[in-house]
Amino acid sequence: MAPRTKFYILASLALGFVDGAVARLLYPGQMFAPSSFAISMAGLFVIFMWYRADSDNRTFRRTPLLSLGVVGLPIVAIPYYLFRTRGFRHGALSTLVVLLVAIGYSAMGYLGQMAVRAMRT
Repeated sequence: MAPRTKFYILASLALGFVDGAVARLLYPGQMFAPSSFAISMAGLFVIFMWYRADSDNRTFRRTPLLSLGVVGLPIVAIPYYLFRTRGFRHGALSTLVVLLVAIGYSAMGYLGQMAVRAMRT
């Protein structure tokens, strides 16, 4: 895994923590905090920056449709990109890493909420 990829993974996990903390701090008790939309847009920016850096590193020609898909429907476009650039075996492993990062984003959001709750009590 490239050092740049680790940076983008850590940035995504940090955004998850911030999302949870801000949601609990500003909108306690709400099912969906309005701040989550803005933080999700920042997360999409991080995903696109990773896609751009990775495709440049692999000299993969980005198409406008795939670039739009990475931002608009990343759950489909990212695995497609990974399988296309890495082959089946490495594409499957990379897709598993993406799923683990998505689960980690949610877990970090939960930890962010718990951190705010612990600071308030």
